[in-house]
Amino acid sequence: MAGTFVEFFSEEALENVMVILKYKPDRVVYVGHKSNMITKKMNSLREFVKRVSPETELKFIEVSRDNLDQIIDVLSELVERYRDAKFELTGGSELILIAFGFVSSRMPVDTLRIDPYTGMEIDFSGSSPVRIKSHIEMSVADNMVLHGGSLTNQTGSYSTWRFTDDFRQDIRAIWNISKSLRNRWNKYVSSIEEAIKNCPPDELGYFVLPKTSLGEAVMLFHRLMEIGVIRDFHIAKRSISFRFKNEMIRHIVTKTGNILELHVYDVATRDNSRFTDAIIGAMIDWNGSQKNTVPVSNETSVSVDTINEIDVILMRDTIPTFISCKSGKAGSIALHELQTVTSRFGGKYANKVLVMATPCENNASGISFFKQRAKDMHIWVIDDVYSMSDEALLQKLIKIQGINM
Repeated sequence: MAGTFVEFFSEEALENVMVILKYKPDRVVYVGHKSNMITKKMNSLREFVKRVSPETELKFIEVSRDNLDQIIDVLSELVERYRDAKFELTGGSELILIAFGFVSSRMPVDTLRIDPYTGMEIDFSGSSPVRIKSHIEMSVADNMVLHGGSLTNQTGSYSTWRFTDDFRQDIRAIWNISKSLRNRWNKYVSSIEEAIKNCPPDELGYFVLPKTSLGEAVMLFHRLMEIGVIRDFHIAKRSISFRFKNEMIRHIVTKTGNILELHVYDVATRDNSRFTDAIIGAMIDWNGSQKNTVPVSNETSVSVDTINEIDVILMRDTIPTFISCKSGKAGSIALHELQTVTSRFGGKYANKVLVMATPCENNASGISFFKQRAKDMHIWVIDDVYSMSDEALLQKLIKIQGINM
């Protein structure tokens, strides 16, 4: 534990917790205005601290938005009360910073700033600033709690996928088939999904599907048999029969977009040194532990949850990248959905990426209106992944993590 820190409460949740993540201090005192230091944000901060630094005590002090003298008095009192305190200067309104400048010119105060992008700490306490390199990490789950949400148990990393070496090999083999089929992959998988809905397996997991419901998709089963992800494959006059290697393979072959999501996740996490945490199929509960309720009668009410899914989330230290994957065409709705979720659970520090298996369509002049719209929204677009090597995709993801548009 590392004494007391004073933080100027920020609209950006990440700016409020850098000293907690690095120092796990005894106490953090937040100074802010009522307009931004609202109960919901304070409760989210408390829930976050319970996870990452449960021994840290939090205090919240509200100051006026327009009374400079009152803010000066509050800050002066804090300097006197907590003589070992360090003041962290990342957040805060202009008036609070002006007041602090006045106080620090009259009283000795230790100050520092930690850059959320790089983790670099600058200590201003001495005669000249001292830069200290820091490696500060936060998990995807912690980031959700910090922003007032949570990952549900339906999140793919928890409920559906187990990334063994064997499964990663299967992902790569199926991805190669998908690349060779391109647009036909979605067509064939949609046919298989519909056929399986109408013809459930027997108690041993064997499927018997009529050829008439599959059409050209029958050829995909031959390819899947060759790489060993379907077993006991037989073709009769009017039907085919088989069983999947495991449930994860069934999920890939019966939902068009899953293979692209798995490919992106596999490429990003193959070398664990690139990203510090990753989640696939993130099911985000917007309310986290702070549930909303609506009345259903005079005496009872029910909890109402808002749930969104983000295909892949990558973390580089404390910076999240939210990735939406589209195996077919994408429109403006996809951009707005990604924008909304990222703004809510990442703020200004988060990266937003739309990954597309096929190329963006250009207009007659060769300009993609869609790409321009995405750029205006500060959303990166990685398209035509079918034509891209694994290394090329990885380098694009790494570049996005290190460069801000």
